[in-house]
Amino acid sequence: MNKKIVHIYITGKVQGVSYRWWFQKEGIKNNLSGWVRNRTSNRVEAEVSGNEENIDILIEKCKVGPPLADVENVIVKEIKKLTLVKSNSKDVKILETI
Repeated sequence: MNKKIVHIYITGKVQGVSYRWWFQKEGIKNNLSGWVRNRTSNRVEAEVSGNEENIDILIEKCKVGPPLADVENVIVKEIKKLTLVKSNSKDVKILETI
């Protein structure tokens, strides 16, 4: 199993459409851990850790998002470790908007 950690920015109509809750549910369903939050710049930001294949599945789903979302872009960057949550956390936490 190849473990991977990524930082993701999602842009478009992604706030006020339950994107964070949808992302949390999809992340947990794919056995990923990490966090998701809104940015005041009308973006959603996230970091997730887990099996490379499961992360790739989540990234593809992020390009569509929940029903009311209109995603313009998904920017993914591989990183060395999760920030803002313990690396052994077993779910995807929703953090406060910054």
